[in-house]
Amino acid sequence: MKSILSLFLLFNLLTNQISTGDNIVKGKISFPEISESFIQQGANYGKNAAALSEEKIRIDQLNDPTLNVYISLHPQNFEAELTQTNDVRITQREKTFFPNMVAVTKGSTVKFVNEDEHYHNVYSLTPKARFNIGRRPTGNVYGQKINKVGVIKLGCDIHDDMGATILSLDTPYFTKIKEDGTFILTDLPDGRYMIKVYHPKLEKYSEQLLLEGGVVVEKNIKLLNKA
Repeated sequence: MKSILSLFLLFNLLTNQISTGDNIVKGKISFPEISESFIQQGANYGKNAAALSEEKIRIDQLNDPTLNVYISLHPQNFEAELTQTNDVRITQREKTFFPNMVAVTKGSTVKFVNEDEHYHNVYSLTPKARFNIGRRPTGNVYGQKINKVGVIKLGCDIHDDMGATILSLDTPYFTKIKEDGTFILTDLPDGRYMIKVYHPKLEKYSEQLLLEGGVVVEKNIKLLNKA
């Protein structure tokens, strides 16, 4: 009888230590005034505006610096299982990378797609993440595995003003903000986290966060210009 009771108590103890996994973090990210120079607009920008194609204008609008922004939660007292981020593509169109920023987990593959009627290249000079896929013709799709955690800057050696960013993460808990700046991360296990927001032109944001017991935490974050 005592052994059965001991097993019951041990089971309860272990059960109570297991993360509930139903915490939620949600909120809104706001931005300071951002100049148009923050937008990666490609080779045509700055010339006769009438010469810009409708597609070029559409891409520039979708590459607005308040849109392709990610928020991530990084566990501090447990190790989260990383799974590959699937179906991530960066397209080269109208001499512009689109989208100009993506986020993936470390070990994921990013596909580069040339949809222009001329050759493009993609390279990175980021330390420990250097690569060069060579010059690729129209329609070419090339997959590049991302093995480094951190910010990886991209360029095209044919069109110098093209640029994009890959944010490689060591956590599966991240999301892209919506057009209105709001975000929500669900099914978060109990634990201590570092919440981070990365924007290539603004100050990095980070803050410690404790989640436990199925809480709903609201975080409204204002990003700041770099000093």
